[in-house]
Amino acid sequence: MRINTLNRRKFNCLAFGLLCSLPFTHAAETETFEADVIVIGSGAAGLAAALTAADFGKSVIILEKMPVIGGNSLLSTGLINAPDPERQKLVGIEDSKELFFKQTYDAGHRSGNQELIKVMVENALPTVQWLEKYGIHFKEEVIQIYGGLWPRGHKPKVSHGRGYINFLSKACKERGIPIKTNTQATTFLRGSGEGKNRITGVQARVNNVPVEFKANCGVIIATGGFTANQKLCAQLDPRLQGMNYTGSPSATGDIFPAVKEIGGQLKDLKEIQCNLGPVGHFNHRSGYHTDVKRHILVNKNGQRFVAEDGLRDKLRDAVLSQPDGDVFIIVDSDGFQDLSSKFQQSGATSEVLGYGWKADSIKELAQKMKMSPENLEKTVEEYNQAVANKKDPFGREPWMLVKTINHPPFYASKARMAIHYTMGGIVIDTQARVLDRKNVPIEGLYAAGEATTGIHGTNRVGGNGILDAFVFGRIAGQSVANQK
Repeated sequence: MRINTLNRRKFNCLAFGLLCSLPFTHAAETETFEADVIVIGSGAAGLAAALTAADFGKSVIILEKMPVIGGNSLLSTGLINAPDPERQKLVGIEDSKELFFKQTYDAGHRSGNQELIKVMVENALPTVQWLEKYGIHFKEEVIQIYGGLWPRGHKPKVSHGRGYINFLSKACKERGIPIKTNTQATTFLRGSGEGKNRITGVQARVNNVPVEFKANCGVIIATGGFTANQKLCAQLDPRLQGMNYTGSPSATGDIFPAVKEIGGQLKDLKEIQCNLGPVGHFNHRSGYHTDVKRHILVNKNGQRFVAEDGLRDKLRDAVLSQPDGDVFIIVDSDGFQDLSSKFQQSGATSEVLGYGWKADSIKELAQKMKMSPENLEKTVEEYNQAVANKKDPFGREPWMLVKTINHPPFYASKARMAIHYTMGGIVIDTQARVLDRKNVPIEGLYAAGEATTGIHGTNRVGGNGILDAFVFGRIAGQSVANQK
């Protein structure tokens, strides 16, 4: 009696999962694996795409070039924007999809793709609810993240991107979706005959051995941006020469040449966003600036120089205009205690390394920082008065003038601008299909997340990056599953 409970494609997919932990022999050089969907990248966009495709009954294999999964998503603050009447009501905030759309479009200097923005906005709250179904829980209070423009940032209870990656990768394992690490996608495979322009899979190197992954339905690119490619970033924007970066070393954009080779359209690569990051060769950043209502920024003279709740490109330019590009983030005990444990640890590390400070008074803090105590005391006093009056000489919005810096101990961390996010990349449509140079979809090829372009224009709103990845990751998974 013959028992056949798995079709060939699903058997290949599951068999590949069993082989993930085994060393490849010489015979593996010609090995081919097959699934309905091949996803390149294991961050937010990739995991969302894989799980969604699986929801439609498709077999999936995820390829990850690094030895660990998660990419930039793992290191992100994890804050995700969404108008949310229930949570926002708790802090007296009114919001709407229309306001969210307007702020996103205007922040990108009205250069973003309006149709893509609308899709992201419409799917924002449903995406938060989708994440909650996977066990990812958010704190009740929403906040305004640095560069976020409005208090609609949902803060995961498991800080940063760790919860997203942990829970979603666990769901992949439960669904029989293998995640193959140390697997670098290099080129795309095409069909033959009438289907010669269709993408049918990828050529990859698994532990430096060539392997083919065939996709019966399609391939999804979710590889992230190129913030770790410092040479390319500096070529595109000379102001970034010598800058550190805030994310994962995996974000190098090495899939882009392969996309270009098959006729895919790349656009706006020069649009690169900066954020406050670590100084010099250090990798730790304090994150004291994450919640806008909790901090102020001062220069070497102990003086404020910008509205801390402004657009990220305006904040970048203001910081770069300060002496040596050095600034200092100031919080009090309340602000420090409200940080995630990871950022508290980074703050403590910066103190040990000599670019973070803690003191029981503003005067003592300034002395430790080797800046004018009189200036810093005056700056903090003026800021606290602005909070009391709900009127800031630098133009900070009234709803971000709610927390004084009054409760010792006080903390400070030195920071500089660092490469943080790339707005340019692969051009897609509202179905996450990759477009060629004539704006025609390339059959069998999809993309989502920071690898793509169009939503953020020339400046991304803080809290929209992880949202973009999840929204269009889910769309890509559905699109590839529904293709004919």
